[in-house]
Amino acid sequence: MLNQKEIGFRIKQRREELGLTLEDIASYVKVARSTIQRYETGSISRPKLPVLYSISQALQVSPDWLLGITDDPAPVMALGAEKTAAGE
Repeated sequence: MLNQKEIGFRIKQRREELGLTLEDIASYVKVARSTIQRYETGSISRPKLPVLYSISQALQVSPDWLLGITDDPAPVMALGAEKTAAGE
């Protein structure tokens, strides 16, 4: 698992790749802009998993990638989502 600064780097890098602002992510996650900024700078000493999960959804990446558990940023599809995506 990555440390807070490395997680923050991934958040900021992906947010910028998508052309999103701190406000965009904060609005999606329903937290203050300054909270997202603190996650990006690694200044939150105890990141909350529900917030990290919501951030990963906003950034369209896997929570495991955000935490450094995997190098694959692709989000994991929900059970049965493959059929829905395929139009079955």
